[in-house]
Amino acid sequence: MRARSGRRPGDSGTREQILESALHLFAERGYARTTIRAIAEDAQVDPALVHHFFDNKEGVFDAAVNSPLSVASIFDQLPPSMVGDDTSEASWLARTYLEFWESEETRYGMTAIYRAGLADSATSETLRARVEESTKKWAATSGYKDRPDAETRAILASSHLIGLALMRYVLRVHPLAEMDFEEFLAWVVPSLEMRLSTDLEPRRTRAKD
Repeated sequence: MRARSGRRPGDSGTREQILESALHLFAERGYARTTIRAIAEDAQVDPALVHHFFDNKEGVFDAAVNSPLSVASIFDQLPPSMVGDDTSEASWLARTYLEFWESEETRYGMTAIYRAGLADSATSETLRARVEESTKKWAATSGYKDRPDAETRAILASSHLIGLALMRYVLRVHPLAEMDFEEFLAWVVPSLEMRLSTDLEPRRTRAKD
């Protein structure tokens, strides 16, 4: 069992402790093999408290997806153009998102959310809805908000970052996994910039003769 932070059942940190335990177990065992009883045991609380705070396991996952550890949380932040920063949005997105994965403190939560989110249709729907909601919010405030394809660009950017993160931090694919973080960013930012700023002519279906 992992070391505890000294919180007592019933105090203000109990909910966070339960969520932390759930995320660790989702990451280690997967969503399907994690039970409410196991979460309670890891958090050192009565299972009734898990039900009190989250109702059921799906409720725990829903809380995780809406927590700061979620992949979608980056898109809740204001992009550089909204705060007078001249950093390119591609650079800002890449660094802000990938630093979540670079930190061991938050990586387990990201891994857990992805593993659980892909486990079955219910969790996949929860994760999909959260990503879409947050990405649309970001598209509406980004430097590309006036473009008719702003949401498409935001979704393409997020899918690009998600794929790269899984390759580097979860699957540990060579050579991405061995790269220095700054070197990794140097490769990522230009490709992300292309998805955000390149003007593309829509492909039209060729009319039949």
